[in-house]
Amino acid sequence: MVFGFLSLFLLMLFVLSVVRGPFYGFVEDGPFGPGTWGGPTKAGAWLVHAGIALPIIVLIPFVLRGLALLHAAAIRRLYGSAVGWWVLPATTFIAVGGMLFFYSWTRQI
Repeated sequence: MVFGFLSLFLLMLFVLSVVRGPFYGFVEDGPFGPGTWGGPTKAGAWLVHAGIALPIIVLIPFVLRGLALLHAAAIRRLYGSAVGWWVLPATTFIAVGGMLFFYSWTRQI
């Protein structure tokens, strides 16, 4: 359940990065002050948002694939198949880390 929620959250971040990153100037009118990312100009803000969004757009599909493989390994372990010793600690670490990442993301909006 946590992996499904984390996957949906990452998919939402992916869509948000695609819409707001490279196309930031079309979806945001400003203001672009000195305290904003890339401000005080619209071009600077656009460049910074695109520069941050492009690596996210490239990496999130690989992260989602890794989550799917880890989830499949955890399910195989529940059914009694032989899997690596690292599956349970990795599953726990990713689940807790994903919940903390979601919590910290909701605190910054």
